Amino acid sequence: MRASVLLALLTAAPLCGQDCDIPFTDSLFAVQVEPDLWYGNALRFDGGTDSLRMDLYKPVGDGQTERPLVVLIHGGGFHTGHRNELDALAGELAERGWAAATISYRLGFYGSWLFAPPYANDPAEVRRAIHRAMQDAKGAVRFLKGRHQQDSTSTTSVFALGFSAGAITALHTAYLDQPAERPADCGAIAPVQHFLNTYQRPDLGDIDGDLHQNGHDASLMGVVNFYGALMDTAYLESPNDPALFSYHQTGDPVVGCGVQRPYWGIGLGLPDNNPYLHGSCAIDGHAQQLGFAPGHYQFLLHAGNAHALHDPPAVTAQAVQWMRDLFCGLSTAIAPGTTLPAVLAPNPAGRSVTLTTGTDAPVAFDLWDASGRMLRQGTIRGGRAELDLAGLSTGVYTVHLQAAVGHAHLRLVKD
Repeated sequence: MRASVLLALLTAAPLCGQDCDIPFTDSLFAVQVEPDLWYGNALRFDGGTDSLRMDLYKPVGDGQTERPLVVLIHGGGFHTGHRNELDALAGELAERGWAAATISYRLGFYGSWLFAPPYANDPAEVRRAIHRAMQDAKGAVRFLKGRHQQDSTSTTSVFALGFSAGAITALHTAYLDQPAERPADCGAIAPVQHFLNTYQRPDLGDIDGDLHQNGHDASLMGVVNFYGALMDTAYLESPNDPALFSYHQTGDPVVGCGVQRPYWGIGLGLPDNNPYLHGSCAIDGHAQQLGFAPGHYQFLLHAGNAHALHDPPAVTAQAVQWMRDLFCGLSTAIAPGTTLPAVLAPNPAGRSVTLTTGTDAPVAFDLWDASGRMLRQGTIRGGRAELDLAGLSTGVYTVHLQAAVGHAHLRLVKD
């Protein structure tokens, strides 16, 4: 079956823009790779120069002239890792109809008096590493947008997907978009002293960097954040910001889900000189207040203590489906700005939960599971209703409320 479908697509697919008849979740196409594409040179933390490169994976025979594009960013604590760690994922995405680029970015920072990274000289070193990585990722996005005709890629359906430090980079690429948001210690600051050596720390430049200022911006449609964090949740400013899919484990000991220093759960002095970062749980509280339109924000919180995906194929599939839904069929309308004072009780809940909307006006509700499936919907009248949870598995759910007078997004935990 797959071979025949592939042959038909290779031989008969008409050219079109972005083809939403393609599921983007099934492996249908052959793949071509352009390896080792150079996208610029940039100064390392130690004054040397890095040659920045990427590998670009594209489907063959999909017939699209505006393929959705995913920029994949590897982890490694900003001092290690390589783009080829994500080659398999890039190939899988290309088989499904996506264009996917695995990018390298500048790594390294000054370690402590005695130890090399991941030990840091001071909190500024990690913030500066994040800034450099963000500049490189923005340059990579502009580079790819600049060759969109050559690659038959979209300049609007563009996503960044990262793991750990790569997710930190992706989040800042999307949301650190105002010059005033740049951390002060990304300017020229006091040098680092290591034994008898002094190392200067010059101004790192503006938030966009200087790579590929080609008339395209580095804006994204959405971000997939696999156990990453932000320096400040205030970078998310409105529901008009890029859409966000996050995954985190509750007890992640490396990048905490709350507000913690990197390596907080490992000790050994590793977290001592790191800055506090806001993980996905901290981001969630702020994102819920902003009121993203349904489908534009999703958070999978797993009860665990690993710095990893607990089920990589399943979680990745959910993220890919979420990205696909953003550009194929979901409304982009922003929810009204007024938040309803709605409450779920008890929460956690057993067989049922009482939903109080805080208004006598009719309120439409949707109940979604952690995989992004809508399970139930209806209308609440009179300001109060009891929702039957019989048949639902233990886990985390989201209730979206929408009324003429406002909206709300509530997290429900089912025992």
